[in-house]
Amino acid sequence: MATEDKVKDLLNKMFASIGETAMINGGKRYGGYYINIEHLSSPGLFIGRNGNVLRSVQYVLNVYAHKIDKNFPVIILDVNGYKAKQYEILKTIALNAALRAKRLREPVELKPMSASARRIIHMTLKNYPNIWTHSIGREPRRRVVVDLKK
Repeated sequence: MATEDKVKDLLNKMFASIGETAMINGGKRYGGYYINIEHLSSPGLFIGRNGNVLRSVQYVLNVYAHKIDKNFPVIILDVNGYKAKQYEILKTIALNAALRAKRLREPVELKPMSASARRIIHMTLKNYPNIWTHSIGREPRRRVVVDLKK
């Protein structure tokens, strides 16, 4: 059985143990192995506050998959497209910050965010002309600064 099938099987067993039947779709996307879970009775319960439950289950799945195959891509777990929507929102925030930095000609400091959210901001703007990004502060108040290249 392939690693992706074992991961999906583990997810199915997890949901079956709490009486949920979920539709699990997976494939390569967003630079990893993207799994979207749909048709849950309470999707918010599995996302958790600010995606904390989702992030925890994703961590467990990554440990499991990498025990089976160390070369398996990083698993990105999603429920009803929650992370895909968050990704699009973060891309918009990044582009708006870049435009604001250009217009005001001064650095734009974003609100504190998770490491994965900061990474999306950095990746979105890495090829943006005349803009550079860096992170400042300490966890949990670490944030991205969008600035003009000198």
